[in-house]
Amino acid sequence: MPNPGILIVEDDPIIAADLEDRLIEMGYRITGSVRSGEAALELLQSEIPDLALLDIQLEGELDGVETAEIIAKKHSFPLIFLTSNADDVTFVRAKGVQPHAFLSKPFRGRDVRHAIELALGQSGQLSGGAPAPSSLATKTLQDCIFIKTNDLQVKVRLKDILWAEADDYYCKVVTNDRTHLATLTLKKFHDILQNNDFMRVHRSYLVNLNQIDKIGGLYVYIGKHKIPVGRSYRAKLQERIKML
Repeated sequence: MPNPGILIVEDDPIIAADLEDRLIEMGYRITGSVRSGEAALELLQSEIPDLALLDIQLEGELDGVETAEIIAKKHSFPLIFLTSNADDVTFVRAKGVQPHAFLSKPFRGRDVRHAIELALGQSGQLSGGAPAPSSLATKTLQDCIFIKTNDLQVKVRLKDILWAEADDYYCKVVTNDRTHLATLTLKKFHDILQNNDFMRVHRSYLVNLNQIDKIGGLYVYIGKHKIPVGRSYRAKLQERIKML
């Protein structure tokens, strides 16, 4: 089953390009990116998306609310409004269309992800066992991993990774010289690694066992950094360390 398609209707080209990049990284398809309601309605004649992100203020005669009202009469896919400083009258009009969410600018990547997943879940697009969009952020080889940073895939050697830290739907991958942000969960990152040198020591931390300098009752130390060890992970950590 193809990943859900999303239509972007946003008159600011910088915001539109940023949204498109984020959504592609999350694994979504972009069915179109246009600046006006008129252009959006024209696109809908050739392809129906699974969800649309609409700015309330648009180029052309139609604003985002009017565009949504027209769409709602013909289609049932979920709509999410993008807004910045909308007045009360406009907000009331927007509520009347019954959008699945409002995203206030500037928005964070995780807010976009959550809003879309909730909207697609409520509309049934992700139900029935259909897979959620997979992350395209990370690729692995035998001794290194490539992490997407801006428009580049940056190679990180596994032996250079100190630890990885959960950050909601993302994870921070820490090396001696920098911290990378991978757009996937810590569990998914651990699964991708497929390397016995790495172990979860806490629900929010994965460490490279070869990088541990000291072990305490509640923490492991990597250089000057103190990493918490969860109660349920302590016995397994002791077993693994004895094997090294």
